Amino acid sequence: MTCFPTEKRDGTIIITLTNGERNTLHADLLEEGAAALQALAANPPEAGIVLTGAGAHFTCGMDTKVAVSLDKAGQKRAVAAINEFAAALHRLPCAVVCAVNGNAIGAGGIMMLACDWVLAAQGDYKIGLPEAKAGLPFPAVPQAILDHWLDPVWRRRLALSSHLLNPAEALTAGLADELCMADQLIDEAVLRVQALNAQPGFAECKRQLRAKANAEIDDILGS
Repeated sequence: MTCFPTEKRDGTIIITLTNGERNTLHADLLEEGAAALQALAANPPEAGIVLTGAGAHFTCGMDTKVAVSLDKAGQKRAVAAINEFAAALHRLPCAVVCAVNGNAIGAGGIMMLACDWVLAAQGDYKIGLPEAKAGLPFPAVPQAILDHWLDPVWRRRLALSSHLLNPAEALTAGLADELCMADQLIDEAVLRVQALNAQPGFAECKRQLRAKANAEIDDILGS
């Protein structure tokens, strides 16, 4: 059973991260996700991609119970899987909208920053980058994404304090681009990604905008 089931709607692919109650991440899941995203990059959908989470959470980040049990080889594999997944998401050539339906913690925040537009549902949940508190420093590719796409002041505040934001605060910090009613989230995300992707110059502008970050990511993965 896949952790990344998809639905096609009017040319848009909706990907729903699905793994238990909290949609936590581990190496097997991330490797599966990276392969799926790489396949979509090779054959992009005509009307973009929406990425969301199943149930009440977007993702609560790495499964800490699994992480603390890993030996050195397992830790190395997990870091490589995070890097490959984040890189694959960042490199997608078509429009990608992140539809945040609930808690987006740690890697969830990185996934938001790797997308082109972030639509967050209104609600009582948290968004943030508490890697310092979790004892899980940012792997190199997530750190590169963080460096390129989050304002330096907010990058310092969130990375060093592990402070979590509500959706309105995430909008102020630049982690989200707009808010909407929870029951309209997917419909609004599909409309947004289709509007982005329909622009004649979108793909080339995205390529230009991400060129430096992608070159840095290429160097990281090639080292």
